[in-house]
Amino acid sequence: MVPAQNLPEIEKALRGGGLERVTVRELPGLNHLFQACQTGSPAEYGRIEQTIDPSALELIADWILETVGRGR
Repeated sequence: MVPAQNLPEIEKALRGGGLERVTVRELPGLNHLFQACQTGSPAEYGRIEQTIDPSALELIADWILETVGRGR
């Protein structure tokens, strides 16, 4: 899990690197693999059966559709 206080700096770094289409969101309870987790520790990864949390997948899909446009 990325601590919420780090998100503004992550966004700043992405934009500073030249990216314009940037959206940074906190996804509480998910690890770096977008899986529901208890601690966020990589030691948990092998015990988690979920591939990707549906809420993360929906957020990513919505961002893509909003960014590139629906039906293009």
